Amino acid sequence: MKKQNIEVFTIAGGMKLAIEPIEGATTATIVWTVPVGSAGDPIGDLGAGESNVLSEIILRGAGDRTSREFSDALDRLGVQRATSSSGYAITVSATCMAAQTEETLQLLCDMYLRPRIEADALEASRELALQSLGSLTDDPQHFVSIKINEIAIPAPFNQHGYGSVKGLNALTPESLHASWKRRCRPTGSIMGVAGAIDPTKIRDLMERLLEGWRGVSVEPKETASASRGSIYEKQVSSQTHMCLALPSPREADDASLPHRLMVRVLGGGGMSNRLFSEVREKRGLCYSVGMSYGCGRDRGLSTIYAGSTPERASETLACIRTELARMGQGVTEGEFTRAIIGLKSGIVMGGESTMARAAALAGDLFRRGHVRTLAEVVATVDRLTLAQVNEHAAQELDPKRIDEGALAVVGPGPL
Repeated sequence: MKKQNIEVFTIAGGMKLAIEPIEGATTATIVWTVPVGSAGDPIGDLGAGESNVLSEIILRGAGDRTSREFSDALDRLGVQRATSSSGYAITVSATCMAAQTEETLQLLCDMYLRPRIEADALEASRELALQSLGSLTDDPQHFVSIKINEIAIPAPFNQHGYGSVKGLNALTPESLHASWKRRCRPTGSIMGVAGAIDPTKIRDLMERLLEGWRGVSVEPKETASASRGSIYEKQVSSQTHMCLALPSPREADDASLPHRLMVRVLGGGGMSNRLFSEVREKRGLCYSVGMSYGCGRDRGLSTIYAGSTPERASETLACIRTELARMGQGVTEGEFTRAIIGLKSGIVMGGESTMARAAALAGDLFRRGHVRTLAEVVATVDRLTLAQVNEHAAQELDPKRIDEGALAVVGPGPL
């Protein structure tokens, strides 16, 4: 494994900057998050969906450049870019050839510090947001994941971020400008840069480009506990979609790694996992089943999704609960070995991508408060034992905790 030297700086009135040069790389990736997430959006008709629209509109013109001119400038540099919004932040990722890093950063700073947010750009961004909102039920698997978050995650972090029709229509260029100025601040912002770059040059450049950027964004706080229980959304269909959610360790918790291994054995990591084997292959109860683990800074959530027929949906859920209980009795040595190999393979292969490393730097700073090299992550995995995983599984998957899991169902009838 190549030697890694990650440098972390605090610049521009509080922004965290992590930089990792990668030997042999020819590209550079920038992942930049700012504290403008859906949990801080106005409520309901006052402007729900604001951060979703902002994540789109900031790419539509910045500084002296119109929307077309800004897009052309990025294209001339060959920048591959994307924006996304979450409960906490808007994230922009940009990958370019190393020689174009400085110009790319100049454009991104224009976008964050001087977005145009004009009326025609708002109408186009609003229309895209309305289309996304209107098509939510077209993808039942995604829709049931939205419903489970509503009851399994505390407010306001359970908001899906797509907003509402009235909320989106209430947005104006003036309101978005004011919101962006108030919320997009350096304290709470994080940038990860990885690739063929010089850390000192990147730091000095960002200090110059962000000179005068000051302020602290008010981070949203939990306003209500997760309601949990169950939720049902009727949908005329020949399929029933279900999602079971269990509270799980945060990213920074020591238990997050054994939990990740447990989830990989139970419902992730390919077709050899227990849920796929027992629920789908052996019993033919569903056409799709799997488990995922979302570990954040403040909380974690493990979710199991299954898509079945209405006639077999209840039996599918019962079988899933049985497998959860059986997992509480332990992981076999063979399962543990396969899961370790799969996890380490993903970690090492991620080190070959500037995108993966830049995202990991930004993610670690947000969720853990510090960065980790690939060697440190792999060493942590190597220290994990089968006994630790089984002890964790017994604690997490006792019958009471399983029964307390939240359940969302989308289909022709409840379970």
